[in-house]
Order: sequence, then C-alpha cells, then structure tokens
Amino acid sequence: MNGDMKRFALLLGLTLLPASVFAESSTFDWPQWQGPDRTGMSKETGLLQEWPEDGPPLAWKVTNVGGGYSAPAIAGGRIYGMSKVEDEGEFVWARSESDGSEIWSKKIADPTEGGMRQGIEGAGCTPTVDGEHLYVLGHGGDLVCMKVSDGAAVWQRNLIKDFGGRLPTWRFNESPLIDGNNVICTPGGTETTLVALNKSNGEVIWKSTIPNEANAPPTPAPQTNSEATKEAPAKPKADPNFKPTMVITEGARWKYSDMGASPGADWVKLDFKDDAWKEGAAQLGYGDRDEATKISDAPDHYPTYYFRHQFEVSEPSNLKPLVLRLLRDDGAVVYLNGEEIARGNMPDGKVEHGTFARSTTPSESGFYVHDLNPNKLVAGKNIIAVEVHQADAESSDVSFDLELREKIVGKDKVGPPPSNRSRRGGGGGGGRFGESGAAYSSAIAIDFEGQRQVVQFTSKTLAGVNATDGKLLWRYDKPSNRSGINCSTPIYQNGQIFAASAYGSGGGLAQLSKDEKGGFKAEEIWFSGDMENHHGGMLIIDGCLYGANGGNGGGYLACLDFKTGEVLWNERDRDKRRAKKGSIAYADGRIYYRTEDGDVLLIEPSKEQYIERGRFAQSDRTRQPAWTHPVIANGKLYIRDQDTMYCYNVKKSES
Repeated sequence: MNGDMKRFALLLGLTLLPASVFAESSTFDWPQWQGPDRTGMSKETGLLQEWPEDGPPLAWKVTNVGGGYSAPAIAGGRIYGMSKVEDEGEFVWARSESDGSEIWSKKIADPTEGGMRQGIEGAGCTPTVDGEHLYVLGHGGDLVCMKVSDGAAVWQRNLIKDFGGRLPTWRFNESPLIDGNNVICTPGGTETTLVALNKSNGEVIWKSTIPNEANAPPTPAPQTNSEATKEAPAKPKADPNFKPTMVITEGARWKYSDMGASPGADWVKLDFKDDAWKEGAAQLGYGDRDEATKISDAPDHYPTYYFRHQFEVSEPSNLKPLVLRLLRDDGAVVYLNGEEIARGNMPDGKVEHGTFARSTTPSESGFYVHDLNPNKLVAGKNIIAVEVHQADAESSDVSFDLELREKIVGKDKVGPPPSNRSRRGGGGGGGRFGESGAAYSSAIAIDFEGQRQVVQFTSKTLAGVNATDGKLLWRYDKPSNRSGINCSTPIYQNGQIFAASAYGSGGGLAQLSKDEKGGFKAEEIWFSGDMENHHGGMLIIDGCLYGANGGNGGGYLACLDFKTGEVLWNERDRDKRRAKKGSIAYADGRIYYRTEDGDVLLIEPSKEQYIERGRFAQSDRTRQPAWTHPVIANGKLYIRDQDTMYCYNVKKSES
C-alpha cells in the first residue's frame, strides 16, 4: 500500500469512529448542566494538582455578560450561557472559548418578574448542547431549541401556556435534559409534572403526572346538593351587630430595635428598659414600599428585628376569646408578659439572634391568625414582644404588624392567609409559594434492570418515570423538604439513588428494586440530617459523598460515607471547618469548590481529612451571592459572577 493509500485508510478509520469516542479523544467539553453525564465530574487529566498562592493564572475576563446565575456550557470551541438584561429581556449567547469574545446573542423572552426577589437577576439554566442545537429554559418557562451556529430559534414552547405548568416561587431554573430523541423538563402543573418533547420539532411525546402524595386517593365524586346539606356541619353564624373589642389595633405604634444585635434575655419582660429604642407606627419594615415606618436595611441584612408594645387591660375576664393577627416576613416568635404565646415559621427549641426562619413566608402582606385565651392577660399593664426573623442573610425585605382583638365568629379563621409572595405578577398560578410541582432540580436519565428511566426531584418527591411513556415507576418522598425547595440534582450509582435538600430536611439513599410483576420500588438505606444540601450539588468519589451541608443560615463542606451515611469529617469537627457552604465540581483528582462568598478552592478528596491544595478570592466581587457553579473544560476553569465571566488556566505546563 503506497503512502497516499495509507493516509486515506487512516482518515477513513477516524471518520468511522463513533462521534462520542472522537470527541472524548480530542476535547473535554462541558456541554450541559454538571458536565458530560450530569455528575459534576470531568474525565480530563493533566490539570494542576496544586495552585500558586494567588490561584491559577487568569486567561481572560469579559464583562457585560448580563445578570444571572446560569453556569456556562462549553462545546465545540464555544461558551453558551443565559442572561437577563434589565428592561430588555432574557438572552442566550455564544462566546469564543479562546478569548470570551461574543459570537452571537439572541433574546428569547421578556423579563419575568413573578415570584421571589432572590435570584431575580437572571436564569439559573445551563444550556444543553446537543449536536447542532442547544436547548434552554427561561425564568418564565420559555423552552427554546436554537441553532448553535447563529442562535436562530428552531422551535419554542412555554411550560405554563402550553402545558398548564405553574411558576415556581423562584421561577424556572431547570436545565433541560436530552435523552435520545427527547428533551425533558418539568412544567410542574397538576396534570403535567414532567413532559417529554421531540427535540427536533417540540411535539409532545408524553406527559407524566406525579401525585403530591404517595398512594394519593382518587378525587371524590362531587356531592349532590342534598348530600352536601345532609353531611356538612352547620357553620356558626356571625352576629351582624357584634363589634369586637380592640386590644391592639393594626397600625399601632411600636418600640423597635434594628441594631443588628440581641437585646438580651429580658427584652420580653414588662420592666425592660426600652427608652433608647426607636418608635414608629406599623407596618414596620423595609423593601416593599408599603411601610408606615422604614427600619434599618443595613447591607448585611440583620437576621432578627425586635418589637415591643405596652398596653393596658382593666378586666381581662370581661373579654371574649381573642385572636392575635400577625403579619410577619419571614418568621416570628410572640411573647406576652415574658411568656411565648405564638411561633410561626421558626425552628423548634431555643431561638437566638442569629437563628433564621425555616423558609421564606408564603405571604408577605397577609395576617396569620392565632387563638389567644384572654386569661393570659393581666389586669393593668401588659407587654407584647415580637421578634421577626429573616429566612436568610440575603433577604431583601422584612415586614411586621400585629392586631389583638376579640374573635369574630364565622369570620376569623385560625391559620395562614392566602399565599401572595408573587406581588410582581406571573402566570400559571402566579408562582404561589409551594404550589408548583416543579422545584429547581434538573433531571437525569438512568438504566436499571433493563428499564430506561428519567429521575427528577420535584417539589414533593424524588421520582423515577418510564423514559418511553412517562409512567410513574417509583417515588421516594423523604429527601424533599416541606417547603418544596428542592434544588440539587439527584445522584445515581449501581442501582442506588441519592437526593438531598435543605430547610430542615437532609439526604437519603434508596435502593431501587424490581418485583416479579415488573414493578419498581425505592427502599431507604439510610437518611441523614448531616447532608442538607441546598443548591451547591454533591459528588461521589471513591465511596465518599462530598457536598455542602447547610441552608439559608450557611454551612460547610462535609464528607460522608456513601454506603452508610456516616460523617467522615468536618461536620463533627467544628473547630476544623474550612470550606464554607458552596458549589462543587471535579476533575483530575481534585474537587473544585466555590463558596457563596466567592472564594474558589482546590481540594484533594480524602475520607480521612480535609486537604486543601489551593485557594483564591475572585476579584471585583458583586454583592450577589456566588451561586453559579464552577465549570472545568479543556484546561480552563470558568467562574461567573453575574455580568462578568472569568476564565483561569488550570492546565499543567508541558515543560
């Protein structure tokens, strides 16, 4: 065979190699959320095993990227991401991998203002690159297939308008999953929890409904008028002439402390000296522009604010049953004459100045109603004291008001008011707190016992559905927190599935199995409160589970035994904690870890101890939390901070 024929044969052999093999041998792209296989792990080698004192060298830096938390996807020499441009809309863009210069930018939707303020800066979706197309999901549920060449839209659907989806409280932040010919995402509607579309044209392949509860009974048939009349208990009738005695009126004046420090244990007592406290009329707070008295909105957003109101009652025994109507954003504890009488959205046990509320409150302007026995009052002077706690250190508002009066029979209903967090609007249910079946996790695809499955962590449960028709195969509810704020992507390994969430929950490992009839189930192996992973993700390395343990109040990197859930280090060694809560990725024997403060760490995995191999502080940090995950591709580390993208060279020198 002559030289020309040999070269032709070699070229032909390379051409006939599977595309995936060819790509893997030449590049180490990061084409979707959490990398090539959605595990947060790269197969790349030849990277720095230790960083210089100031961190790896900066290859390039670009600004004017736009706001948002979208981590980049890297494929074919290009970087793809999403951004929000104020007053203009949501954009998808492509930039050069070599220097970050813009190749194209396309608007996909108008700005979405519904839901909570946290994260409003821009979408958290990482584009999914698949051959000549990429797939993105905007804050408002706009699912778009685009050409990688120029960003031209191939097709577009909306999860709310087209599939009856419901806007999650913090909007849609999922990254679409490509599985074969399907693109899969989570509308979170009552009839369509998940949907699979033809990735070429957007046509529906299947819809999947996952009930809110396991073994949920069927919806009962509607009653006839006669049945309803017969079975319904008689409702108490209100006296139209009854005028309740007002003990404390809505909008009353309160003494308050907004100094960012605990006033001491005696502040709830009548004889406490509050002469130095400020005073103002309710509603008291900041951030919503409906306050009668604006209190301190310090940049560090104090976790707790304190309020006192003194009042007199001549004869408590003459009062009818009372209701305490409380407006609180986010959590509160109420004391009467030094004794706790009500608690809402707060952890059990002792509450301190630094204690955060369990979650954001579903209602910012509605009154929570509590019963109160008038015998709790004393004749003469009384003091009511209220501490209002933020859900997290980044909260942008706080609200407080209180009314105490006689109960109006037939009108006052004890319990929470209707949810109203979505003051700025939003469709498909308005993003009302906890009502969407969609959470913030991105789905994965697995194969188990000959069955291809799509696994998703919804707002209610971790579930597996048939990848062919969307039929529910199994569910595991325990890792889901009761607020439905489930963010981290589940992890699958050798027939076992793991998921975790924060807000007082934790993480659980379940074993999948198949019965003789072909049905599937997930049985818990272990569950631990020592892996309350919020949204930073987790990794499995050599039998160890790594991830941040902590929620709104902060937390630290922890290492658990994946088989048993035993804490191997950090969480039980509080004096040795070094890596604050953050997000995680892996490449070439090292963990890449980015704290929410912005520090970037290089960590050597070890089941014995925490081993740090480098650390640097990203320059020019914004005031927004560093929630965007780190990305490693082709010898580069990508760090995004809202409008700015940093690219660091983490490849070993060839010399």
